[in-house]
Amino acid sequence: MKKLLLGLVGLSAALASCGVTVDVGGPVTLTALNSYTTDWYRNVSDGNGGTKPEYVICDNRDTTVVMDVSWTGTLTRLDVSFEGSQGGKVPESTGQFSPDSSGNDVFTYTFGPRMAPLSLKKDGLSAQALKAQAIVVNPVNKGTTFVTLTGYNLSGQPSNPLVAPQGIPVVDCL
Repeated sequence: MKKLLLGLVGLSAALASCGVTVDVGGPVTLTALNSYTTDWYRNVSDGNGGTKPEYVICDNRDTTVVMDVSWTGTLTRLDVSFEGSQGGKVPESTGQFSPDSSGNDVFTYTFGPRMAPLSLKKDGLSAQALKAQAIVVNPVNKGTTFVTLTGYNLSGQPSNPLVAPQGIPVVDCL
């Protein structure tokens, strides 16, 4: 029994002297939501006599929201919360993906008609690849959806929440 105990103590000392460390990753910080667009827009006044596109979520059609996100550290999951101005919240997650320390990527989320979530994925789609379509909309806004992002590092530690500076109007598209 004493030999077994001495053996375990010796093994513990040997392992401790190896200097093996486990890297659980440092914190991840979301630094910017560089842009977010959708595949639908309406023309609104630019204040100078012209018009500019305003991206919208069509409540009666599939709508894809594209978010260009920047961060520092190693990101392994991105959660996004879509919250309506008149209540209702849709929390979604990319789920785990390969650790990414590039600092920037594009994430997409698709709403079905009546705001039913369909998918959220990290797929490398560039914002320029999305071809927005002009629409005729019901002149009455149904509400606004606000976006909040939270990233996670290798050990599951959450980042700072990043709140988009403005909401996305929700309208009926004709």
